[in-house]
Amino acid sequence: MRAAWVGVVLALAFGNAHAAGKIVVGVALPRAQLGQGNGANADVAEPVRQALITYLKGPSVEVIPLEARIPQHMAAEAQEGCAFVLYTDIEQQSKGGGMKMLKKLAPLAGAVPMMGGMGNMGATMAAQAVAQTAMQSQMEDAQEDAMANAMAAINGAQKNAVKAGDSLTLNYRLVKPGEEKPLITDALKGKAKANGDDVLSPLIETVAIAVVGKVTEK
Repeated sequence: MRAAWVGVVLALAFGNAHAAGKIVVGVALPRAQLGQGNGANADVAEPVRQALITYLKGPSVEVIPLEARIPQHMAAEAQEGCAFVLYTDIEQQSKGGGMKMLKKLAPLAGAVPMMGGMGNMGATMAAQAVAQTAMQSQMEDAQEDAMANAMAAINGAQKNAVKAGDSLTLNYRLVKPGEEKPLITDALKGKAKANGDDVLSPLIETVAIAVVGKVTEK
């Protein structure tokens, strides 16, 4: 039931974005280039992506999560409706020089409240308008909840896993579907001054500002 509802929401997002003339940005699941092969990157990926999506979304920009996991499938998925695609990688380097992951980051899946049903869709235009307004309100509430949960998970992980002197790097690149050369790319770095410092949040916001500026430039 939940998967079906998510599919409906994504379909509506695509349709509403194109109808409103919005710029559609696809966001791939972040990767952790840590060289440990322990699969822990799944813990950090979804909360960071949700934070990016919430920061990026605005009056002229619609954002969707890409479900594909390998480059070929991502490219095919993006070409179905995205004007741009954002890829990100997250690295953590301990003070001693070793690479590690934010292992204790709680997954966002299951933490985002389920959005309620659309209600009884009446036959009249008035009833349809009321239902659409209600659904929009529910989606906005769910987005706010998702952002709060994502940031709580990210901050909780940093309190447990980030020590004074640790460095975090958020690599990102923005591309157009079908093109290899990125429109913008950068590696943003932050260093913890004390145990548990929130290093990631400012980096995520900086990425969002740069991406929105690029996709909306004339």
